[in-house]
Amino acid sequence: MKTLKLINKIALFTTLVLFLTVYLGMLAQIPLGIIQVVSAIILTVKTYQNSDYAKRNLSIYWIAAISELTLFHIQHYYFPTSNDAVEWSLMVIFPMSIAIYFYIIMRKIVNEYEYNHEINIQNNKSYEP
Repeated sequence: MKTLKLINKIALFTTLVLFLTVYLGMLAQIPLGIIQVVSAIILTVKTYQNSDYAKRNLSIYWIAAISELTLFHIQHYYFPTSNDAVEWSLMVIFPMSIAIYFYIIMRKIVNEYEYNHEINIQNNKSYEP
């Protein structure tokens, strides 16, 4: 799990730095999105049932991510427009906001998971004869 957190940290901060050149930042969002969706799947499978914090915040993340993709699809196919505010919102602002939100909740979920995992290991050692 610590590796997962490190990979997400590197991907997020690399993307943010690449936004100094807008084009490279937008391209970096693609691998960042893939990394974060895979990470969210892993976190959902491993921690969803064991943590109320994970359950609440991962649900919010999934709703936000799926809503963003749905809005992007609807806007692109049903309402093609040249409105720059809508385009920038759907291509940069919303996805990066969701990415930053995921990074924040992932840090807490991973820390909670690691802490609980260490306690379980210590409890199992104390029960051994």
